[in-house]
Amino acid sequence: MNRRLKRIDELAKDIVPPRDLWPAIAAALEAGKVAALPAVKQPVRRATWMPAVGLAASMALVAVGVLIGRNLGTPQPSGSVTANQLQNGNPLVIPAALRQAEYRKQRDALLVEAQAKLKTMPPADRDKVAASLATLQRSISEIEAALGRDPANALLQELLVNSCQEQMRALTAVRDSGREEI
Repeated sequence: MNRRLKRIDELAKDIVPPRDLWPAIAAALEAGKVAALPAVKQPVRRATWMPAVGLAASMALVAVGVLIGRNLGTPQPSGSVTANQLQNGNPLVIPAALRQAEYRKQRDALLVEAQAKLKTMPPADRDKVAASLATLQRSISEIEAALGRDPANALLQELLVNSCQEQMRALTAVRDSGREEI
């Protein structure tokens, strides 16, 4: 009677186990309940010094952060920024202006290449791509205008960065479209 079963419902349903395990399981559960009960509840004593230690630790972290910040100092500008420019303006604004100028230079070069590529596209594709690029540019302009009204808005700043990155990706994709991969 060594036949192979193919489904679970073919198993025998009326086999009795050689011994009953339930009494031992029930006894173990009851013993666990009794052992888990505390004999006498003792009042919980909280350490009164814990808040003071927490406050001291937080002050130490702040002090370390200030020291690290002072030692790192302000970032040094790169590029062709002269000492006179640093003395006349905010040293943090000048590197940002250099980065923005570099971004605009790269974007303008990509825009010229993308416009040349657009001229070679079929009219239907050209219209779709041009509409997408125009939408991205309009979005960037609107975000910049909103940032002009609220320059400290971190959400608008992040949205501007993401939109500019998306524009660069789109321009790169248009420029690289149709190129054969080597």
